[in-house]
Amino acid sequence: MYIVRAFFLQENSGSIIFVLADVAQKSGEKSTDSTDPDYFYDESSPENIKAPSKPPQPTITPYFEEAKKTVYAKKNATVTLTCPVKDYDESQHQIVWFKNNNTITTGQEIVADATLYHLDKDMNLVVDHVSEKTAGDYSCTVLPHKAKMDIHLVIGEEPVADNKQIMVSASALLLLSTLLARELSFGILRLDTFF
Repeated sequence: MYIVRAFFLQENSGSIIFVLADVAQKSGEKSTDSTDPDYFYDESSPENIKAPSKPPQPTITPYFEEAKKTVYAKKNATVTLTCPVKDYDESQHQIVWFKNNNTITTGQEIVADATLYHLDKDMNLVVDHVSEKTAGDYSCTVLPHKAKMDIHLVIGEEPVADNKQIMVSASALLLLSTLLARELSFGILRLDTFF
């Protein structure tokens, strides 16, 4: 039962009358005290339900400086896949991790195999035991903007450039350019013979 103190405006031949009435009724039942015989109170009717407020729209747009990267890890090692998002605001954005387009996390919750993954305090994905099952393509996505960084997890050592080979190549190039400059300066070679 509801008791409602209501004000009614009633216009009667040019004059306005204010009527104060106490209305007692049960939810969904017609009110006998209402001036409108078809009036009834229904607490679930749209005018009695306050619409939930829309979540605030993000005011900053997150982004990544790199679109993709490759991470190398030894088998059975623990590796952290970082999500280096810029302009991230925890109150406006949510980080979601995917592997091969399958959801791993939603916010702080792991929805995939929790024995394989966990999140650190910065929302980076920690792969607890690198294996053939955990190797592959990951992505860190920031919602609602869908800013995304792809990460390829590879089992093995990161390839290292052979410094000796690079130095020999650089030395050979320097020697060749010096000889060419010398030959051109003495007029032994002419450029028009090459072009």
